[in-house]
Amino acid sequence: MFTILTTIILIVSAFYIYQRLIPHTWSRLKRAIGLLGLLLLSMCLPAQFFIRLVTEVNSSYVLINILSYGFGFYSLLLVFTVAQHVISLPFRFIKPAKNVSNERRDFLRQSSRAGILGATTAVFGYAAHRALAEPTINRIQISIDNLPAELEGLTIGQISDVHVGQLQNEDTYLKKIVAAVNSLNVDIMAITGDVVDGSVARLKNSVAPLAQIQSKLGTFYVTGNHEYYSGAVGWIEHFKTFGWHVLGNEHATLNVRGHAIVVAGVHDLKAEQRIPAHACNPEKAFKNSPENAQLTLLLAHHPGTSELTKNLKVDLQLSGHTHAGQYFPATWLVQYFHKFSRGLNRNQNGWVYVNSGTGYWGPPLRTTDISGEITHITLMRA
Repeated sequence: MFTILTTIILIVSAFYIYQRLIPHTWSRLKRAIGLLGLLLLSMCLPAQFFIRLVTEVNSSYVLINILSYGFGFYSLLLVFTVAQHVISLPFRFIKPAKNVSNERRDFLRQSSRAGILGATTAVFGYAAHRALAEPTINRIQISIDNLPAELEGLTIGQISDVHVGQLQNEDTYLKKIVAAVNSLNVDIMAITGDVVDGSVARLKNSVAPLAQIQSKLGTFYVTGNHEYYSGAVGWIEHFKTFGWHVLGNEHATLNVRGHAIVVAGVHDLKAEQRIPAHACNPEKAFKNSPENAQLTLLLAHHPGTSELTKNLKVDLQLSGHTHAGQYFPATWLVQYFHKFSRGLNRNQNGWVYVNSGTGYWGPPLRTTDISGEITHITLMRA
């Protein structure tokens, strides 16, 4: 039903753009070609998902990328068409001056259509370039209340939302991620879900470079929602072979310079919809952890997990999921759907940091100021 509803909405939106964008003065043939083009663009999204379902990604790589770009362009075209429509509404109630000729009105309409296409093309080009940019190392310092002097300067690396299985030049990009992470020589490495889009059988060779990620005290991983679309149990077992500490409502205790550090992790916030036994439970994750821990970290893919930690001591929660909206206008809208949508946020007596996404999902487009984020956190005393 969801697929059918989405397809219907996309078809209706194509007719809407057609009515707004295709001039009535065009010949019937040109108008038919314009409508067909819009319908084809609108169907890029369902077509892409269908192809991913029935074929091997590697065998249909070029076609999937074409469809991804096609839908990305279409989504921007729809946004700018709606924006132009909204902006023009007040002018409907203004009586035009008698001396404004029909030619003048036609010119304004044509200019408006050209503006829509120009804005769409400009944002699309910029967003496509940003999505394929080099991974960005985002260096931040976070002040932790009551942090012992011996733990000041502790470093944490984070990657999130890599989405292996749909990245362009995937092998090269993953090697760049690994090289960048390893150059940081972090104490603790956090991988906060949505590593993959596809099954273990399909992607085990593709994810292989990530096994080379290094850290001094351990690499810790939690599931994201896309792991549950891709066979989470199989991926959990596979990532264990990388030497990663998989935290499913569990914690690990590290002894660093005589102080206890608790690194806890939870299943994705909506995981129980797929696997009831994987209900996200921060309280269970911290159960029996040392009461004298000097630092408590929580790895949780969805930033909304912070709503479940109100009775817990969490100095720093590391999350992802939002991609910071990825590209306009979602980069603006995302803040209205997530309490913590990107970057560093104060939460009770601790912090929530939301990674902007080390990869991308859907169209290979991004308009955020950070692309392919690899977070490098240095802990400081408050």
